[in-house]
Amino acid sequence: MRKSIPFVTTVLGLVVLSGCGGDGRLVVKGRIVKGGSPFTVPEGQYVRVTFFPITADGRPPLNTYAAAYNRADGAFRAVGPDGKGIPPGKYRIAVEHEVKRRTDSFQGAYDGDRSPFVFDIDSHTDEIVIDLDKR
Repeated sequence: MRKSIPFVTTVLGLVVLSGCGGDGRLVVKGRIVKGGSPFTVPEGQYVRVTFFPITADGRPPLNTYAAAYNRADGAFRAVGPDGKGIPPGKYRIAVEHEVKRRTDSFQGAYDGDRSPFVFDIDSHTDEIVIDLDKR
């Protein structure tokens, strides 16, 4: 019986250290569509997806979060700066399509100030779909 106490203590310690409970940050997945199909771009063009927290006082956010975009299937994923996710909250999601020398083909229509794509992100958020045909 006494020999099992150190084992149980070690196992419990490892469970605590592994991050049970976490700090509430979330890995957010989504996709961009246009015309009902995934919005994809050829090699040499880029899509930048950025999450801008909407603050209660209306001031600019202290942090923004870039998402990794897959040009082949239009999917994106925001994992935060350390890979553990972004805080839950309300976000305006900016989308820029860079063509030739950083020219945004959307002409700023979906930038951090004007993007109509606003989402509440919480633990129930499954996938975000950004439809470029719907503003």
